[in-house]
Amino acid sequence: MDNQDKELSTNSSKEKTTIESKEDQEIIAQVKKMPISDQQKNDLIATMEMYSGPIPHPKILAGYEALDPGAAEKIINNGIEESVHRRKLETARQRRRGRLAWTSMVALVIVCILFIIGSFFLIMNDHTIIGSIFGGSSFVVLVACFFSNIEQLSNNNDISTNKENMEKSA
Repeated sequence: MDNQDKELSTNSSKEKTTIESKEDQEIIAQVKKMPISDQQKNDLIATMEMYSGPIPHPKILAGYEALDPGAAEKIINNGIEESVHRRKLETARQRRRGRLAWTSMVALVIVCILFIIGSFFLIMNDHTIIGSIFGGSSFVVLVACFFSNIEQLSNNNDISTNKENMEKSA
């Protein structure tokens, strides 16, 4: 609903009717309960607007421009700069997650190779059962860690604020 105006209105024939959300209906119900005349209530509901987005509504921008010439341009430029900044932060976060994924995968492979080499030496020194368990368990741990990391790092949520992962680890 960004950058869109939404007029709230009653269902009378004189006024423009639009789709009203549950929140809109609650606001209209509150206005109808106000101790003012029916005409004032209808006027208030007909002129009530909601707007959301990084840049203020054009009417509000016009008001700022009337108060301080050039203010509207500064506000728009600020909104654009904020958007560019947010995209840079998201890109940096994704790069960081990619580096973290590769680093953890390489570390897991190195550790697994070390465990398999240790398993090989145990088997060569007549500790076949322990060596086999050691090597097999290291391989299972490697596969499990790969699957765990792929799921966590390919997720779009931020790692530090992902409530599901925090609850699972607790």
